[in-house]
Amino acid sequence: MLVLGATEAQRALLKAELARLRSMLASAGGGSAPAVAAPPDNGHPDTEEQDPPLLHAHGLPRDAVPAAEPNPSPAEQGDGAAPEGDEMPVEVTNETPSAQRIELYRSRACLFVTTRILVVDLLSARVHGNQIAGILVLNAHRASDASGEGFAVRLFRGANRRGFVRALTDQPTALAAGFAKVERVMKALFVRRLHLWPRFAAHVKESLDDLPHTEDVELALRMTPAMGAIYDAITDLMDACLKELRRSNKVDTTGLTLEEGLFRNFDDIIRRQLDAVWHTVGPRTKQVVADLRTLRTLAEFLLRLDAVTFLAYLESLRASEAVGSVWLFHDAAHTIFEQAKRRVWALQGSPAAGKRKRGEPGGEGAGGGAEAGSVVPVLEEMPKWAVLRETLQEIQAERSRLRAAADGLEPAEAAAAREAAEAPVMVVAEDARTCAQLCDTLREGGAEALMGGLYREYLLQRADAAKRPGGGGGGRGGGGGRRGGGTGGGGQRIAEKVDAIRTSRLAINPAEERALLNEAHSVAAARAAPIGDPNPNPKPKVGDDGGGGKLGQRALGPLAEGVRFCALDTHEEAALRDAAPAFVVNYDPDVAFVRQLEIYAATQPGRPLRVYNLVYRESLEGDRLAALLARERKTFEDLIRQKGHMVLPDLAQEISAITAAPGLLQPGAEAMLPGAPAMNALTRRAGGARPKRPPAVRLVVDVREFMSPLPSVLHLQGLQIVPVTLEVGDYILSPEVCVERKSLADLRQSFASGRLFHQAEAMCRHYAVPVLLIEFDRDRAFALHAASELGSDPQGATLGSKLVLLTLHFPRLRLLWSRSLHATADLFRALKDGRDEPDALTAAAIGVPLDAEGQGGAEAIVNTAAIDVLRRMPGVTEANFRPLMAAAGSLAGLAQLPEAELVAAMGGVAAARKLQEWLDAACPVQRG
Repeated sequence: MLVLGATEAQRALLKAELARLRSMLASAGGGSAPAVAAPPDNGHPDTEEQDPPLLHAHGLPRDAVPAAEPNPSPAEQGDGAAPEGDEMPVEVTNETPSAQRIELYRSRACLFVTTRILVVDLLSARVHGNQIAGILVLNAHRASDASGEGFAVRLFRGANRRGFVRALTDQPTALAAGFAKVERVMKALFVRRLHLWPRFAAHVKESLDDLPHTEDVELALRMTPAMGAIYDAITDLMDACLKELRRSNKVDTTGLTLEEGLFRNFDDIIRRQLDAVWHTVGPRTKQVVADLRTLRTLAEFLLRLDAVTFLAYLESLRASEAVGSVWLFHDAAHTIFEQAKRRVWALQGSPAAGKRKRGEPGGEGAGGGAEAGSVVPVLEEMPKWAVLRETLQEIQAERSRLRAAADGLEPAEAAAAREAAEAPVMVVAEDARTCAQLCDTLREGGAEALMGGLYREYLLQRADAAKRPGGGGGGRGGGGGRRGGGTGGGGQRIAEKVDAIRTSRLAINPAEERALLNEAHSVAAARAAPIGDPNPNPKPKVGDDGGGGKLGQRALGPLAEGVRFCALDTHEEAALRDAAPAFVVNYDPDVAFVRQLEIYAATQPGRPLRVYNLVYRESLEGDRLAALLARERKTFEDLIRQKGHMVLPDLAQEISAITAAPGLLQPGAEAMLPGAPAMNALTRRAGGARPKRPPAVRLVVDVREFMSPLPSVLHLQGLQIVPVTLEVGDYILSPEVCVERKSLADLRQSFASGRLFHQAEAMCRHYAVPVLLIEFDRDRAFALHAASELGSDPQGATLGSKLVLLTLHFPRLRLLWSRSLHATADLFRALKDGRDEPDALTAAAIGVPLDAEGQGGAEAIVNTAAIDVLRRMPGVTEANFRPLMAAAGSLAGLAQLPEAELVAAMGGVAAARKLQEWLDAACPVQRG
């Protein structure tokens, strides 16, 4: 049995659970258990009653995750049994040699294998579909006709009708995304039965309640008044941007709600709708889409970043987005900036400070001429920091209690208590920066020293910005008015006044600016002064850690004993199992990590796990968690309704169709598809009669290309795929045609690195028809860039200009433009019409350095200039220049070869005589 699509954490879970089940069965029956349970002998596995081991490995009964499975077949008996013994599932990676993979396939063991390796091995006949008992596909929501999972299952099912396919996924929202997604997934995997097991079902809830579960402690806390005001202003701005977006006729506004805007994929939903028409979208709509992304990021940063960093980020936005932004000039934006400043510092001693009129340009009003007051640090701490310290105090007290209580317990209970007391405490945050800050709050000096250091760095950055030419100190705001004298008309002067007013709304009060700069200069002077320099009037520093050392050098306090920090953005799913904690603090709650905790607790019976969840009330955090749970429930309800009226094709007909299709599965079959483009390529065929020989359908494909979906689509279109390792090109259509495929993103990267130049040079050297295929996304505009981005004077940095230079450099290089994967398949068919089939061995040898015997050798040195000279000689062709190189060895050796050896090397008398006559021809010399 083969397992596809498993992540590293899922593989580790499955192995651990199989080991646990084997030990349980061995202790109960006195013997070893098979690695994988065999199906029942009746040939019809009762999937409704029997729990497969994989579901136990997830810590859930079989009715706890959505699953798709095919109709049972008689072949599911016997062939699915794994060899008995203590062998665990083996992982097959790209480092496993092909010979070892063949032996593993023949061993009938349970294997973890990547889709790319399995597809290449099936196409290369290293393993046949009849040798595989069945395939288990994890994370089945990723499967499609063009995906690697779909390709592998199609190859397997075409050669083995009797094998079984099981597909599992625990991502119901991903399974319901798009039109008829679940039907498309089931069709791609050749399964017909769908089982849905939602958490709100009574029997599922009962099953989950019987499993070991976590002890959850929810700590709901409120944001500070300033944070609450900022959050309300952000939601008002998002609502205003959504109203502006609804005015556009390019976007479907059905699902554009403020609740949906909380999710991170909201930007992707809008972009997917606009990608196809992005080149026709107006600049204001594009700016609104960008503003929505900025505001959602701002709402996240409000809850994650400290007050000083959040203010610095806001000022960077004010300096970078300037006048072009929409949200920055909304009334609510003023609230965000003012409240963010009040969280960090306050201005005292200047009565007129802050009273300037917001409409006055440059702030030259009541506050403009006021004397600078003094800046008083406020340095508002994050509310979660104090709650985290209290939580860790409770955990450390509990650990001490467990250590003391272990002495009076039974040996087994005492060992469990000591294990829980010595287990680490895991604190989970969104990113590594947050983890580092939380660790600093547990050091000596605590949050006060941390905030003091951040505040000093903030002031020093403002002082450095003021010293730079044109710097006004940290985000003076856009400066983006139209300048350039008063020679324009009245309309231009009005526009200048409007820009000046809008820019003034972002400008900082001059009194505040002077006060901040004075404070920054004093901090800079204190840092530059020698340590023993006497100061007659010392000014106390907030959060001073004694000498200006780095915060990370402060010693950790007792609360940090046994505490490990884990960042969610690293996606290290095995971190939880590696740490094996007894206490977990979710600083940034995440639904996906909560599910991991549930699985971990279910697979660790007898080891209690207490989880503290720190959640802000009435915030993005709480709203997102509630919305995620509501979305999951609604998704299951939609899937249940879809299941009642879904239409699936007959499985037997689907299998018969792929078995009858040409390709590797039937190499000798008639290579003709009804309705294929090649049938109508030549309209002069009388009555649509078949040609004298079948059209060529074989393609030689580089094995690295199997990371993309194009080989799967080509196979689906009836083309025979031969995977080899190619040094030149990605697809070989014939002995003369070589194709290098590039998506738009790859094209830009290849131009930037210069790799495309070398690839084009190699193709032009070795093939008569080198082709560069530029592949566009079907859901995006069929254009290199929007017309508005070109301007009146195209620059050499644009993608179109680079393509022009490339074609000028290589005149024989042909460009192909493909709108989609299926269009690429049609282009390949048209290019192959009337051409010879490519040879895989010859294609693999092209570009490989040759040794003295004409064989490939990695250490050989090739004179490419001499090869170019040789290929331009009369009689030398693509077919004979390699044997000629091996026979001659050098250009000097070529001149000394007798005619008989030339005939043998060049494969014909005519070509050899033409070259010999050219070499023996007299070279006229002009004497002056």
